[in-house]
Amino acid sequence: MKVRFYVEKRKGEDGRLIKIGRPIFMTVSFNGNRVIISTGMKVDIEAWDRSTQRVKEYNHDAFIINSWLSSLEHTAGATWKALASLSEKPGASEFRRTFERLRPRVSGRFFDVLLIFMEEGAGKWSSSNYKKVRTFYRQLQEFEEKTGYKMAFNTIDTVFLEKYVNHYISEDRAPSTIWKSVNVLVTFLNWATDKGYNVFYEYKSFYKNLNYKREKQDENPVFLYWDEIVKIQDYKCKGTREERARDLFLMMCYTGIRFSELQRIEKDAVSKHLIQIRTPNGNFRDLSLNDHAIKIVTKYIDRYYPDNKAFPRMSIVTMNKYLKEICGNLLLNRQILLEKSEGVQYGKLSEHISAGVAVNTFIYHALRLDISPETIGFFTGVKNDKRIELIRAQLAKKEINKFNQL
Repeated sequence: MKVRFYVEKRKGEDGRLIKIGRPIFMTVSFNGNRVIISTGMKVDIEAWDRSTQRVKEYNHDAFIINSWLSSLEHTAGATWKALASLSEKPGASEFRRTFERLRPRVSGRFFDVLLIFMEEGAGKWSSSNYKKVRTFYRQLQEFEEKTGYKMAFNTIDTVFLEKYVNHYISEDRAPSTIWKSVNVLVTFLNWATDKGYNVFYEYKSFYKNLNYKREKQDENPVFLYWDEIVKIQDYKCKGTREERARDLFLMMCYTGIRFSELQRIEKDAVSKHLIQIRTPNGNFRDLSLNDHAIKIVTKYIDRYYPDNKAFPRMSIVTMNKYLKEICGNLLLNRQILLEKSEGVQYGKLSEHISAGVAVNTFIYHALRLDISPETIGFFTGVKNDKRIELIRAQLAKKEINKFNQL
């Protein structure tokens, strides 16, 4: 199957070529058949790039038109895939019928469809849910404005997710807050897909890539035992990015520094024995480093990264991906408790490891060393951290089981 886009050329009554507002057509060729489909879009001939078969970027509506053309091309591929399983080779009429059934309804105007979603939900949602979606709508517009990342159904992929997460980490949003925002996005995209507005499905992997835990699951914090930390520490990485993911993760395990804080630390806030963390209210907390953390700081202290950062920048999505690879290669498949609310469920550590496990690991081993909750909270920067009590409860359960050995 081959897809091609072209602009219709036609002469006017004066015999001259009409160059303004010419319709764009798509042709799909397969098995000796050729189907011509109107895209519903028009463009001036001078704004059309024949080599890329797209509107030139300087054109005012280039992004919207090109997004729509990409969605039609994607639909053509989905149509061909659906018909390929038939015992008989499909003809042009069968292809056209299937294509029209699958094609999206609007021309990629993402925020217009989001408004339709809000209007439809206004009569069904609670006032708090409507307010949440309205806030999400505004935040997405701010994200597009600040980052320059154009929002369209065909651009919501893993690249978008990484930029989206990094943007909110830079604004010091908590992982649980980012999770809730992504959850609203996925809910909207599921609706848009069911309604026929969206034909791109990469967003369905977002939960897996983020690997954040819902608040109701926080009653079972996941952490690493010391022998597991040592295995990760001794792991021979295959590349620079994997090595950085490992080192940054271990840095959090040894210090209790949160991922968002670690990414904001600048070089002048780091010495070989101390790191100064700026808090959201403008204050500072000075964290003395243990020997394990000093080794990592020493490795990076004389290196230089953009924006004068002390450590290499990395999205939480990328870190989680490499952590799963590392733990999978190390066969760290210890069964961990995932959820209690709907019965006991377990999973492999290597499949559920994430950046959030690092601070839990710091808390766990700090409690084992009889460090006070107040001191632990100072290092993690979270007052009255409920994870401390949850992990202490797990420790107590483990200790009480020693009676079984008597």
